[in-house]
Amino acid sequence: MDMKACHDELEQVALEGFKKINSTRTVENKRWEVPVGSWDVSVVRGKVLEKATTSRIRLKTKNPTTGEETQFDVFQVKVYPASPKIPIMLFNLENRAAKEDIFAGFLDVAPVATSRRDLNFLQAEIKKITEKYGVDYEALRRKLENIYKMDHWDKALNAGIGIRLELSKEQFDLVKEAARIWVESYFKIVEKRVREPFSKKQEDLMYSVRARIMEFYMLKDLSFRVSQKLGVPLEALTLGLFAPTVKY
Repeated sequence: MDMKACHDELEQVALEGFKKINSTRTVENKRWEVPVGSWDVSVVRGKVLEKATTSRIRLKTKNPTTGEETQFDVFQVKVYPASPKIPIMLFNLENRAAKEDIFAGFLDVAPVATSRRDLNFLQAEIKKITEKYGVDYEALRRKLENIYKMDHWDKALNAGIGIRLELSKEQFDLVKEAARIWVESYFKIVEKRVREPFSKKQEDLMYSVRARIMEFYMLKDLSFRVSQKLGVPLEALTLGLFAPTVKY
């Protein structure tokens, strides 16, 4: 499946939103050519969204799970807001083309000090989309529980309110609309909470969550380790995935 038009649209929605919220026109773009494909990262920085990125990844290699020759076409969004009242965006949309052409990935957030009301709003918006396409929201939601969890942690970092994108190519319309709605709904929360004050304790919690996300990627995440083995520079991975600042 050709995902270029879909990813172009999602990237435009995300980057335009980042720029509007941060009151900037500046976008950093960096591209890496690797032996098995390419890795592109675009970054918008500012006072509201301290670091907001989109990554477009195109790789042709073996599936690390099945061993099949597979073409990966991936679009990721990662947002680290300056306020702990705004959740950290966790967004990964993959199209995997081998013997079968399928979707994978997830839409979720890491809540930090996000209100239950805001999480309920995000959950309701994504649930509407699954219901529109006749898909069991709860079944997809359960599949992403604990995806951002290390064995020694008490609980996962992700909220578990979005959906896992383990879907067939026939469900492309659902995937495309769900991805767009997730980003647009996130922006509504940002606009609502951008001026809301927060405590030092909540800020410290935000930095703790940022550090744990970095720990998760470096020690547990399979795709992170596989990407390094494929020759993807650490700079590309950290630019697209890691927080701009981490405090311990």
